[in-house]
Amino acid sequence: MLVKLSSGIYIGEAKVTDPISGKIRKLKHAVIHFGGNNSNIKGKTSDAPCRKCFNKHGDPGVTLTCSKCFQKGDMFSTYMYDVSFITFNTTTNGTCTTASCDEPDVVIKRAYGFLHNQNFGDYDLVFNNCEHFATACKTGKARCNQAALGFGVAGAIVYKAARRLRW
Repeated sequence: MLVKLSSGIYIGEAKVTDPISGKIRKLKHAVIHFGGNNSNIKGKTSDAPCRKCFNKHGDPGVTLTCSKCFQKGDMFSTYMYDVSFITFNTTTNGTCTTASCDEPDVVIKRAYGFLHNQNFGDYDLVFNNCEHFATACKTGKARCNQAALGFGVAGAIVYKAARRLRW
């Protein structure tokens, strides 16, 4: 069974502005995330805007949404940080890292920084995806173990080299 996972930063309460009326609404369970379906096709939207968070599903870049829009058919799971090397090598790629994460206030500040500045770059499934975004917020360094280790150790080495050449 193939499971689609999306990575984002749960921030709790947040305020969103209705683009039509200009009224501000408070969300109880908000998530900041990057990319998603159609995120590499600029300007393409797949659904009407959400009535709760006003998200236009499929908009490119870093977005703030309600947790329901973020989930959108995906399952929730916790990405684990600071795991042992043994745990890292025996779990599904893209679910954990040996890197330590920063304090929640630092993580949320980084996520809001990427949201307000829209400076996380263009979405790329292999080199700049939602896992890169979430790990950049949590650790200060963008990583994607799912892409890097999808083809074993050799794949991780090729991925690292290709990522460096790309920038």
